[in-house]
Amino acid sequence: MFGYSIRMPKPATPFKDSLNSAQNRLDNLTKPLGSLGHLEDLVAQIAGLQGKLIPELDSPYFLVFAADHGVATNHTLSRYGQEVTEEMTVNIAMKTSVSAVLARHYGVPLDVIDVGVIRQVRHPSVRVRKVARGTADFTAGPAMTLKQFECALRVGMEEADRVIDGGADCLILGEMGIGNTSSASALVAWLLDVPVTDVIGRGTGIDDETRARKRDTVSGVVQSWRERPDHDDLFAGFAYMGGFELVAMAGAMFAAAARRVPTVLDGLLTGVAALWADRVDPSIRPYLIAGHVSPEPAHRLVLDALQKTPLLDLSLRVGEGVGALYAWPIIQGALRVMAETATFADARVSNPHARSHENGREAPPSSEQDDRPTPEEIAPVPRDFTEEETRAVYKAILARRDIRVFLPDKLPEEVVTRILQAGHHGPSVGYMQPWNFIVIEDKQVLRRLQAAVEKERVRAGEPYPDEKRDYYLRLKVEGLVEAPMTICVTNDGTRGGPHVLGRNTIPETDLMSTSCAIQNMWLAARAEGIGMGWVSIYQKEDVREILQIPPHVDPVALLTLGYTPHFPDIPLLERVGWGARLDLQKLIYQDLWGNQREASQ
Repeated sequence: MFGYSIRMPKPATPFKDSLNSAQNRLDNLTKPLGSLGHLEDLVAQIAGLQGKLIPELDSPYFLVFAADHGVATNHTLSRYGQEVTEEMTVNIAMKTSVSAVLARHYGVPLDVIDVGVIRQVRHPSVRVRKVARGTADFTAGPAMTLKQFECALRVGMEEADRVIDGGADCLILGEMGIGNTSSASALVAWLLDVPVTDVIGRGTGIDDETRARKRDTVSGVVQSWRERPDHDDLFAGFAYMGGFELVAMAGAMFAAAARRVPTVLDGLLTGVAALWADRVDPSIRPYLIAGHVSPEPAHRLVLDALQKTPLLDLSLRVGEGVGALYAWPIIQGALRVMAETATFADARVSNPHARSHENGREAPPSSEQDDRPTPEEIAPVPRDFTEEETRAVYKAILARRDIRVFLPDKLPEEVVTRILQAGHHGPSVGYMQPWNFIVIEDKQVLRRLQAAVEKERVRAGEPYPDEKRDYYLRLKVEGLVEAPMTICVTNDGTRGGPHVLGRNTIPETDLMSTSCAIQNMWLAARAEGIGMGWVSIYQKEDVREILQIPPHVDPVALLTLGYTPHFPDIPLLERVGWGARLDLQKLIYQDLWGNQREASQ
């Protein structure tokens, strides 16, 4: 038995519920039922891999593995000499091959990996990961040793992990290696237990004489392997008849599947690597996408065995990933249709194939524990924020404080601009954008505002009992003079005219919109390390007069900004005992007012 020590990554379990939910949505898009054919299966398949109702693949990466085969050294089985492997590897690296042109056209980054080219590849961008200078001639014994086999697998895994670590969400694989269709044909005949005559094609376009010689050569290798006592050992067989680039591609597929990243297959060479991977662990199959089917007879046998329907059938036999690249925009197009096409309900179009279940075919409940997404994966659409970015958003929300103590240092203009931009990107009903921002740095103006605030601060304390009034008056409620800048945010309720979309029944939505802009500014300031205080104790007429604001415009807030020596852990009024944060659970009702919602477990 062929022993091995490398640990194969385990493909992640797809989310069946997400797959079923995606199919339900596809059934309810404004199109005839099932009219996108195999593309619907593809979209649902990717949804299941990602655990998202709306799946997305936006960052593909094209990896081309290149290696030579020893059989091409001693046998003429191709129209091209063995030197062409290195020459074409350079051509791909120079971005002048068919595959490289397509990759550039589609905006897909490309890396070429030398995993076993005999000659030194003469291009600096090629990633040199040589296992050896070509395999041995498999007509005389194993193509590679155990150590070489494991090394090639590891190269593929590491290269896939490298690009996925960099953000890739889909692998597109290609290969280069004179003699590799002979290796692939032998592997297919063994893995599918079919006659060699059923799998020998014309490869690069060989004539009948060369094809017959190729058939006889491959037949001898397969027969020699079948006579060995370990002929059913998947790892030993791949090492005996495979090539370094084929093994590396299989390793890349496993690494990608373990991280929920699909692989787009090209022709026979990527297909046979996928077939071997599927025989080792069938759970990898959902992560494989058949880009096309080539004229090689063995390729269709491989796709049938994998139960894969190719996206294209164009009689392509270029190799090097061309068929997979041609399929890429089709995959992207299918996903955009899923995301952007209206459902019958959204478009208010009568649904001619409405189901009893309001969302289409009812998904059967899943009984598998590991089929459930984790809390991080539960969202029905892809997250375009990283975990770190998400934590930063919540950190800004929870760490936001109303600041009253400021340092006199001037704020950088670019920081102020970003805070104002954050406010201007606030949501507004009917897109009315009712706000204006008055940036105040003139100390004379600020002192007048402070006097207006102080007058109202004293009056605001009058309703409280004596003890609480004294406590209130000791609180610092503004920092207008200390802060280097104050921004007055105003609200123009007339902006957009008398009929603003969404404001017909709730006229206060203009003020609500301006409040959203203020919250945006507050969070942006906190993220910038800038303190902000909302001064709201004033008479509007006083502020209008001081800042010369028109009568129809309301000064909603005076926001003091500046660096602060300390951001308190809790809000000021909570720290001084004025009040405490209410229990959120007591504020949440279910369906009707007063019907307390149960806390989630």
